[in-house]
Amino acid sequence: MNAFLRSTLALAILSASLVAADVEKRLYVTDKTGISIYDIDHGHKLLRQIAVPNSGNYKGMAASVLYGLLYVTSATQDELIAIDLKTEQVVWRKHLGNYADSLAITPDGKKLYVPYRDEIDWKVTDAKDGAVLARIDTEAGKDYETNKIEAHGPHNTWINDNGKRAYLELLTVPYVYIANTKTEKVLGKIGPFSKGLRPISATENDKYVFVNVDGLLGFEVGEAKPGGKMLYRVEAHTPPERLAQYPDPPARKPHLTESHGVNVSPNQKEVWCVDGVYGYVYAYDITHLPPTLKASIPIYKDPAERPHPGWITFGLDGRYVYPDGGAVIDTAAKKVTSWIPTSEKLLEIDFANGKPVKAGHR
Repeated sequence: MNAFLRSTLALAILSASLVAADVEKRLYVTDKTGISIYDIDHGHKLLRQIAVPNSGNYKGMAASVLYGLLYVTSATQDELIAIDLKTEQVVWRKHLGNYADSLAITPDGKKLYVPYRDEIDWKVTDAKDGAVLARIDTEAGKDYETNKIEAHGPHNTWINDNGKRAYLELLTVPYVYIANTKTEKVLGKIGPFSKGLRPISATENDKYVFVNVDGLLGFEVGEAKPGGKMLYRVEAHTPPERLAQYPDPPARKPHLTESHGVNVSPNQKEVWCVDGVYGYVYAYDITHLPPTLKASIPIYKDPAERPHPGWITFGLDGRYVYPDGGAVIDTAAKKVTSWIPTSEKLLEIDFANGKPVKAGHR
C-alpha cells in the first residue's frame, strides 16, 4: 500500500472513530482569575471552573490538540501560561518579554506566535514547553495627536487553518504584516489602511483581510498579499432606536475605538463586527464585494443594559457566534439563543473519549 493510500485509510479510520465516539463540545472562557467551561450542546450550561493562581487580566487564548494544552497570556505577572486540558492544572508559565498580548497557534498545534506589546517582535514559541524558537521583528507605532492610546506595539495575531502565514497587527500602525510560518520571515505588508488597526481576520484562501480601524464603526477590507492594498471601507450604523435609548455614550470609548472585534464565519460567507459603544453586532454578506449588511443584532436583554463587546468568535462548526458581552448568537437565525458570562478570550475545544480532538481560535 502506497503512502497516499495509507494516509487516506488512516484519516478514514480516525473520522469513523470520531463519529462513533461521543464528541463533547466545550467552550472555554476566561474570567477574572481563571477559566469557565460551558457545555455547548446543552444550552451552554456551566460545567466547572479552572483556577489559575496569580493570574488575570488575560490578553489572549489558544489551544493545542497535539499537546493537550490550553494557553493564556496574563498581564498580572506578564506571563504565557500553559494548562493541561486533562488534569486542568498549570504545567508551565513563562515570562518571555514585556506585555504578552493576543497570540495565535499553528493548526498542527506545534508553534505559538506571541506578540509583545511593549516591544517590536512576535516570539515564535514551542507550544510544548514554551521555548522561544524565533523572533519576528516588526516596528513600534507612534501615538496620535488626538485620541491617544496606551501603547504602540505588537497586538493581535491571526493564522488560518492552512497554517502558511501569520497575519500580524500593531497598535497605531496602518498595515498588516504577513510572516511565513516556515521561515519565520516577514513576507511584506498589506495597506495602508485609513488608520491604525485593531482586531484582524482573513479568509481561508488568503485572498482578503478584514480589519478594524481606529475611529471607525465597521471595518476595512484589504488584499491578503504582500503589497496588497485596501479595497473597501465599510461603515456600520447604529440603529436609530438604539441611539435614542442611549443618548449619553461614554466619553472614553471601550478600547478607545468604536469597533474592536471582526471575524470571518467558518463557511466564509459572512463577516461579523461589533459595535463596542452601543452593544450591537453586525453581520455582512461577503459572497460578493463590497460587503453588504445582512443583520443588526442587539446583545442586551433590556435597553437599559450597556454591554461593550470587544471581540467576536465563532464556534468550530459556525453554528454559534460569541461576542464579548454575554450573548450567544445563533449564526443562521441572527438571534440571541442564550446568555452566559462571556469575555473577549474564549474558544471551543471538542473532546472524544476524554481527549481533545479539535480546537478553535478566538
